[in-house]
Order: sequence, then structure tokens, then C-alpha cells
Amino acid sequence: MADRRGPSAMGVKRAAAFRGGSGPLVQAARLRVVSLTLAKHAPIFIFLLAPPALWAVIEGQMALSLSLALPAVLCLGLFGIVWRLPLPDDLRGIEALVSIALVFGLSALLAVPAFMSLGMPPLDALFEAVSAATTTGLSVAAAPDAWPFAGHFLRAWVQWCGGLVMATAVLALLLPSGLPARKLGQAGIDQGDRIASTRRQAQQLLGVYVGLTALMAGLAALAIPDTREAVVLTLSAISTAGFAPRSDSLASYSALGQGIVMLTCVFGAISLLTFILILQRKPKEAWAIGSARRVLLAILGFGAVYATMLYLGGMRSWASVYPEMLNLISGLTTAGFSTGAMPPPGAALLVIVIAMLAGGDVGSTAGGLKLARLGIVARAVLHAAQRPRLPANALAPLRHHGEPVEDRTLVSILALIGIYLAVLVVLWMHMLGHGHPAMPALFEVVSTLSTVGLSTGIVGPDLSDDLKLSLTFGMWLGRLEFFAVLLLLAPRTWMKGR
Repeated sequence: MADRRGPSAMGVKRAAAFRGGSGPLVQAARLRVVSLTLAKHAPIFIFLLAPPALWAVIEGQMALSLSLALPAVLCLGLFGIVWRLPLPDDLRGIEALVSIALVFGLSALLAVPAFMSLGMPPLDALFEAVSAATTTGLSVAAAPDAWPFAGHFLRAWVQWCGGLVMATAVLALLLPSGLPARKLGQAGIDQGDRIASTRRQAQQLLGVYVGLTALMAGLAALAIPDTREAVVLTLSAISTAGFAPRSDSLASYSALGQGIVMLTCVFGAISLLTFILILQRKPKEAWAIGSARRVLLAILGFGAVYATMLYLGGMRSWASVYPEMLNLISGLTTAGFSTGAMPPPGAALLVIVIAMLAGGDVGSTAGGLKLARLGIVARAVLHAAQRPRLPANALAPLRHHGEPVEDRTLVSILALIGIYLAVLVVLWMHMLGHGHPAMPALFEVVSTLSTVGLSTGIVGPDLSDDLKLSLTFGMWLGRLEFFAVLLLLAPRTWMKGR
């Protein structure tokens, strides 16, 4: 029998079916698949733990070596159980995303016993491990100068792995090509950047990352007498991290040594795709993608404003301005090295706060909101201001580098900025609740969420336990750009939609 209902009635029914928006289409993460994906990352945990364990053995630090070797052996056994099991072809985006969040979280947890063996209390060890894995560089270590050098290598190595290796190595070296690999690549180091969506791209990124590390370590060794320190500083710098083997960070190194380390940080804040194109002898394409240009312009722009603030504050000599400018570059690249104390609360300190909030560029190891995203937001503001001057039927989409910006891209950027600012306010209120001054407290929170590592002195061994926990969580949130961690913790992520 023919359906006697009119088109309008059928249309109402179809509309009612989708009254929940995208709700009926939402997929849940499957615990079994996430567990298998995580187990497939076991070699990364071994790679994270084995070199510091070997260094500790060479130095005769057996307690530190065992605290690293035992988790590595457990990871090896786990991988032996699952290595033949393939990931499902229908690996979901949500599963890849929460798996990457768990990789960073577990990498920190596995390093906690090692930091405890160096004499740190459990909570401080957790803070230090998360700071390392998230390439932040904030520290609550009471006496790092008394550590064996193996402890400093441990921090730098975990930071170097956190910079890129943990997000791409499984894709580059272990997984076969296919949809699961692409899903994991798209959920990699920076879930909004999608810098490694294929196995080949991941291999190229790792190659450039290793190559830049070796090159800059060689240059640093020319200016830093202790080769071990040159290597450790380079591992931290290329990952835009910030742990240094000296408690005064870079302050006691030569001006040349400081400059080479900071140049390494600048390279780490530029999209690695830029260097891939340079190696492919495509310098025009490397410049055209805009990453190097954005970072250089940001350094010049923030540098000019910062120098003006310093000049107005009475600082005139180049010997005084040079280390201050390096501090600014460290904040902008989200590296976290320092050449001296931060300026007192005021305009100069606020410039560094804004620079840390902006961060490096997309596709790099840097944190922050990212320069390319902020550029799109600025263009959106100008586009909105221009819109009333156009005819009603005019087609004038928002463009970035000549290409139309998709609505979902702009929505994602605005959502990220909104979440960043919301978490910033919560953590800032927490800091203020403990009586910390407003401007320095804001500085510490932005340094945490942008995974920078600079500090005005608030973060340290004497920080209250609840603030240590809050900032630890903030570093994890910031490194994964909030969404991955929030989705991991959301109950609905694990519940099938109705």
C-alpha cells in the first residue's frame, strides 16, 4: 500500500529523528581497543626508560637504574603478549585520542619511581615526572645540584621523548600502514595540528627531530665545556622543554652557550615540516607555509615591546638586555630556560605572560595556543569587521594563506581558547586563594598550561600539596591541548550512545 502521508509529515518525522543533533552519531571508546592500543605503545615506554637506566649503570647509580629497568622489563613482557595482535581496522578517532592522552600519563607514572630514588617525596616525584613528560620544565626538586648526572639525563631524556617521540614513534616504526595508523597519527603530538597522518610523514618528522638534535648538540658542545651538559641542554631545548643540569638554568653559562641553546629552542618552536621541505630542497615551499615567518615575526614583535618596557624601566646596557631578551624568547618558544630572575610584576612581566600564552607554531614541539591559530582568529575579527561593508549576497569566506577556513576549524580554535581561558581562571583562583600575588600567580598558571616552565619563584619544593596536584593536572591538560584529557575523563566517552 502506498504511504498516504504527505511530504511534510515525512519531513517532520525525519527531523525528529535528528532532534538530538550529532548525538545519535557519537561513538564511544571501547576499553578493549584502547587497552590494546596502549599495549602497542609498550616499546615507547621501554625506549623512554632504557637509556637513562643504562646511563645510571655507567655512573654506578644502581637504585636509579633498577627503578627504571623494572618498569621497562614489565613493558617488554606486555609487548611480547600483544605484538602479534592487530589493531582493529575500525579504530575510532576517540580511541586514538584517549590512547595518546594515556601514553603521556603513563610515561610520567613509569618515571615516578626513578625520581623517588633521587630522594624526592612521591608527590614531588609525580610533579617532576609529569613536568618532564609534558616538556614543561617546572621543578619542585629541593636540591638538584646534589643529584648524580644520571638524574639530569633522565629529566632531559623524558622531555626529549615527550617532545615528539611518544606521539609518533609507534606510527613511524611499529604499526603497519592503514587506517589505525592514520587515526593515531591524527591524534598525535598536537591533536589540532595533524602533523603526522601517515607512517611516512611520521618517519620524516622523527628523522628531522633526531637530525636537529644531533646538529645542535654538536654546536652546543663547542660553546659548553662539559659535553654531557651540552647534550642534556640540547635534548631539553629541541623539545622546547627547559630542565637544565644546573639549578640556575642557563645563567652560569657563557653568552655564546646561552645563545646556541636558545637558537635550538627557536628551531623547536617552528613546524618540523619546514625542515623537511628544506631537506627536500624546497626552500620556497618551506617559507611559504609561514611557520618560520610567524615565529621570527613574533620574536621581533614581542622583542620590540619587551625592550621598550625594559628601557622605560631604566635598563640601558646591552649586557643587561641580552639575558632578558633570551628569557622572553624562552617564554615565547615555551622552552622554559632562564638566564636570571623574572622581572618584577609590571608591564615587562605581562609581556612575557602574553608571549607564553601565544607560544610557538603549529606542527612544532612548542606549547601555547599557537601562532597560526591566533593568526586565524585575528583574521576572523578583521573579516567580521569588514562584513557589514559588503553586499548582502557577497561571497567572501574567511581565508588563511589564500585557502578558505572551514567553519569546524574556526570552531575548534575558539573552543580551545575558551577551555584554555576557563582552566586558567580556575587555576589562577586556586593560586590566589593561597595568598600568592596576582601577577606572579598568573605567570605561573600560564607557564603551566602552555608547558613553558619559567617561574617567578612560586613553584618550588615549598609549594602546597594541593597546588602541586592542580599544576600537575594543568601540565597534562596543556600538553594534550585539553580535549584529549577531558575526553579521557568524561564518563560519556566510555558509554554507548542511546
